Amino acid sequence: MRRVPQSAGLLTFLDALEFTEAALSADDDAKDLAAPFQAELQSWESVFKKEREGRRGVVRAEALVAVRNARLDDKTTRFGAGALGEAGGDRKSKLFRRFFTVAPSVFVRRPLRKQCEDTLNIVVVELDKLEPTHPLRAYINPLQGLATAALQALDARNKAKADRTLNTNDIDEWKEGVNTLRLTTYAELLKIAAEKGYGKAWADSFFPADTDDAAPAGEAEAPATPAEPAGETPATP
Repeated sequence: MRRVPQSAGLLTFLDALEFTEAALSADDDAKDLAAPFQAELQSWESVFKKEREGRRGVVRAEALVAVRNARLDDKTTRFGAGALGEAGGDRKSKLFRRFFTVAPSVFVRRPLRKQCEDTLNIVVVELDKLEPTHPLRAYINPLQGLATAALQALDARNKAKADRTLNTNDIDEWKEGVNTLRLTTYAELLKIAAEKGYGKAWADSFFPADTDDAAPAGEAEAPATPAEPAGETPATP
């Protein structure tokens, strides 16, 4: 009951701090031990804010990747239909295979970063080689812009995840500090109990009995997210 599981969420740590601080403050023999718990309660707000900001950053970055991915998939699928039309419906034609070695529906299901790189390094490059009046050249700027925006969204997501990892390390250190405080305070309470002739139960009463059974990280953890989404294939108009 003296250690909160490291995997427990920040609200569990908050409840544990509140309980012990209130109990210490209410007992004349133990009230001098309450100040460090009051300090940790004040610091909890900033720790929780840091965790929330890290989680929020990742969620919002995931949303941006999803939107950029969908827009690129849609334009790529439309381009694929246009290229197939210009090739007379022949997927094996020289024109069509300049842009796609696989069906567009397969192309957009590649990992997003790979799809963007192939769009910029193959599709856009080949489009730029067409004669100036070719109708497919109208896709150069949209595909280039959407692929670039998707790459930027992926980079922003990587940064958000890295920032959250740093925040998580800081939060873990804070949790360790709280548990160290609980252990040292319990040792002090046992000394007071020995001096005053109190039983061990008196020292135990300053800590919630179910702390060791706290559920892991429920209230302050984000769900796992895929490392690299593949594009979904919109219906060909």
